[in-house]
Amino acid sequence: MIGRLIERLRFAREHRWAQRHMSEYLDGELDRRGRERAERHTDECVDCEELLASLRAMVKTLSGIGGEPARAVAASVFAGVHQRLAGGVGDDGSL
Repeated sequence: MIGRLIERLRFAREHRWAQRHMSEYLDGELDRRGRERAERHTDECVDCEELLASLRAMVKTLSGIGGEPARAVAASVFAGVHQRLAGGVGDDGSL
């Protein structure tokens, strides 16, 4: 029983960390230890795996938009996503 509680607390801590660092992971800005931590968590967390997939899809879509105005919009969207992720995510997974 105590072991299960400790495991749930560990998962919750890792979940919060992964949510805050997912953008950095995607951008290749984490060191080896951080990358491994993010990968380990996304391997066991469907929510974070889906978040990573949606961020990858967004990056792919935004990278297909051309021109100077589009770059400004893309930068604004990325900044907003990064700010929301850095601000943390609720226990229910909401931003």
